[in-house]
Amino acid sequence: MMRSEIDVLTPRNLDDALDMLHENPVGLKIVAGGSDIIVQLRDGVIKPSRLLNILPVKELKFVRKSGDQIEIGALATYNDIVISRLTLDHAWPLVQAAKQIGAIQLQNTATLGGNLGNASPAGDSLPPLYALDAVVVTQSKAGKRETPIEQFFTGYRKTALKPDELIVSVHFKALTGEDRGAYKKLGLREANAISIVDVATVLRSRSDSETYAEARVALGAVAPNIRRARACEQALTRKTITREVMKNAASLAAQDAVPIDDIRGSAHYRKDVVVSLVYEALEEAIYG
Repeated sequence: MMRSEIDVLTPRNLDDALDMLHENPVGLKIVAGGSDIIVQLRDGVIKPSRLLNILPVKELKFVRKSGDQIEIGALATYNDIVISRLTLDHAWPLVQAAKQIGAIQLQNTATLGGNLGNASPAGDSLPPLYALDAVVVTQSKAGKRETPIEQFFTGYRKTALKPDELIVSVHFKALTGEDRGAYKKLGLREANAISIVDVATVLRSRSDSETYAEARVALGAVAPNIRRARACEQALTRKTITREVMKNAASLAAQDAVPIDDIRGSAHYRKDVVVSLVYEALEEAIYG
């Protein structure tokens, strides 16, 4: 049962928030939209002594482009991502994922930083961020730190975030018209569905070749963390992509899935779904 009383600290700005984290490194839980934290409090999964409500920290609510990088603040909501011209043009697999995160009410409140901090292997935004080779930016009073997303997650619902740090943003190289990518998800129902399996693909092209210089395929909800499908990626890199090549690459993706049996699906079923979704994502990315 959720506690009836809990102290809530509300900073006015980023500096204020970092001061509060510095002064309260133990027992303080960060909350923004609250879509994950409130459920965890209610169910007794977490029992913090205090909450740090960072929703007023407007410095962390942005989607912008700097050089060839797209930068998204931790307090950007999924609706912010869906409506931004920058993400529509340069990070469309992430937009596709954001559109499928629950109902519109949830998209208006849930934040990208919250999905990162929650560290669920079923977090819908995470496979696209892996496929985009995102970097997570954190900050404490000592300064900023950048961590590649694959190093940021250290285990099931565990991250490299230090007790006095705050997730402030992510950034990644913008997709161009020469690149391809897509996101696919299978859930139990349309609204508020936790992923049974989700998949993100990104193929980055060289201007002097019809093949793709880099392929990244990320699998969600099939392991304690998001998994890269390495053999699948190798089968796509610098190859002329045909449907037969895609079929072979999709079958290889199952090698990197290590799912469990749970109420949403068996491990065997999830491996079959990985193959299907990777093929569908590749087909959409390349053929539209």
